[in-house]
Amino acid sequence: MLKQHFQTVDRILRILDLILIAVAFVFAMACNPLLFASLRGPTALLPLHYSAEHLLFVASALFAWVGLSRYLGFYRSHRAEPLSFTLRLNLKTQLVWMVATGFSLFALKQYETFNRGLIALFFGYSSLLLTGRSLVMIAFLHGLRRRGYNVHRVAIVGDALHAQSFAKFIAQKREMGYEVVQIKEIQAKDAAMAGANLELEDIFILAPVLESVVLKMLKRGKRVHILPGMFDARLFRQELDDFAGVPVLSIGGNRLSAPLMASKRLIDILGATLLLALLSPVLAVVALAIKLTSTGQVLFRQERLGQGARRFRLYKFRTMVANAEEILKGDPELYNRYVEHNFKLPPGEDSRITGLGQLLRSTSLDELPQLFNVLKGDMSLVGPRPIVPAEIKQYGDFAELFLSVKPGLTGNWQVNGRSEICDYAHRATMDLEYIRDQSLGKDVSILLKTIPAVIRGRGAH
Repeated sequence: MLKQHFQTVDRILRILDLILIAVAFVFAMACNPLLFASLRGPTALLPLHYSAEHLLFVASALFAWVGLSRYLGFYRSHRAEPLSFTLRLNLKTQLVWMVATGFSLFALKQYETFNRGLIALFFGYSSLLLTGRSLVMIAFLHGLRRRGYNVHRVAIVGDALHAQSFAKFIAQKREMGYEVVQIKEIQAKDAAMAGANLELEDIFILAPVLESVVLKMLKRGKRVHILPGMFDARLFRQELDDFAGVPVLSIGGNRLSAPLMASKRLIDILGATLLLALLSPVLAVVALAIKLTSTGQVLFRQERLGQGARRFRLYKFRTMVANAEEILKGDPELYNRYVEHNFKLPPGEDSRITGLGQLLRSTSLDELPQLFNVLKGDMSLVGPRPIVPAEIKQYGDFAELFLSVKPGLTGNWQVNGRSEICDYAHRATMDLEYIRDQSLGKDVSILLKTIPAVIRGRGAH
């Protein structure tokens, strides 16, 4: 329960900072007449009056803060960073935001409405409130972590001497909020780490065998480039960072934050609802056409794998004869051909597809019922391909990573040729690249690319 509470801190801070910016503007409006009076005498007192231009300016300032603070990583966890780093990031974010907000005055042609005193007061109060909030929050979190709350449980893998030394280093930095719960001692030449607790989010792997060589070169003024190993890390997110001044290369951690996951789900619900409302006449016409041209149900339901390996029924308009599944599984030669061709028969070789079904596939209209899967929460608008259970073995050791997100109505594979991509390993790589790069911006980009991809009909069969 306590962990769930701390997951909401990020969201609360974002909302609190927006409130503080709005409060800063109210203070500026209230103090601006007093500033004029002190400079020009009591007769210069101005009435406190809010106009539509004022509200538009505040809205643009809030919008700029939301975008820039996310872009600059203002709300990311910086628990291992010194106070000076946090203050520099705070100053950098505020300066960039002030420039962007000031530019909005010219973009919205409001520069004649506001005097420079009001803008200076607004930026000054905003800076004081935002910096004060950051300092109070840092002190509060440090106090909690010293008492054992909001702590990340970690494992250390390395030789006995260096692992114990690093564990003591972490213990001395209690305000960072890390607790070593396991030390897996290995020899410097031993690359295995079997036995490390894989349920932990963070695992520190020490490479002491490099230490003497690296330090020797650095003392001679050389520039040293450290490779973590000759393994392929292209499918994982990578960051160069430091841990309380100790340089580290962080790999992995591809999951979206809780606020972004909530935003993605909201977009799924709103998008699916809107599309179903707009396309309801098309859905009705296609359903009627299927009913009139062939026997069997309008919808085809097939078991697929969802997030966390949960199985669900995927909906599509039926494009084959009613007993298509029985025909496929009843013909060993045909089924082997289906498996060999990456769980899809080559174009022109599937006699089970009806004439209308071929048209629906070429226009991707058969996929529209999956919008109901999106509404139910089985799928997302954008994500990896929804695969049948037998396909998961094709992902090998990456299966758990692949199943860490919801499958999508569209995704990398759908906008890059679909069935024209015959190599299954290439398909799997595209799915994993989406997981590595997943973001709301990436989703919007794929959704925009889906429209021309559907129009071209490339790889749809």
